[in-house]
Amino acid sequence: MNQEKNQKQSQNFFISLFKWKMGEEELKHQVENYNTLGFLSSARKVATALIIFSVVLTLIFVMVGWISAEVWMDIVIGLVLAVFVYKGNKWAMIITMIYWTAMKGLQVVSGFSLENFRASHIWGPIIWWAILMGALWQAYQVERERKRLKKEIYERKN
Repeated sequence: MNQEKNQKQSQNFFISLFKWKMGEEELKHQVENYNTLGFLSSARKVATALIIFSVVLTLIFVMVGWISAEVWMDIVIGLVLAVFVYKGNKWAMIITMIYWTAMKGLQVVSGFSLENFRASHIWGPIIWWAILMGALWQAYQVERERKRLKKEIYERKN
């Protein structure tokens, strides 16, 4: 019984990683309170925080020597994209999603070898990918809705 409950919880965790669509009420709340939501309540701010967290982790791993120092460009790109995601630029969110997918895909492929196989080489990047992609997709949804509402208001005035 307990094993069955644990299995169901882990399934729910993995399913929730891929539920990125924001509900209508939450989307409305995000748009209406765009400038007043706290750092862990705003979709774009959460996405920004996750990008910065990833950059900081990468920096720590470089300093400890766990990964090569060749990732400095990734750190700079991550910080630049974080600034533009925070400002609400949809293009930055899309570029970050593409870049993040490529980087995590590369991590999975490069970590996959039969003689040195560890599940963390595959599942770790996939989980991190899903977490950031979910946050970026929700931030993108908010920005898209804000643009739609601005266009609607503009058309009513003219």
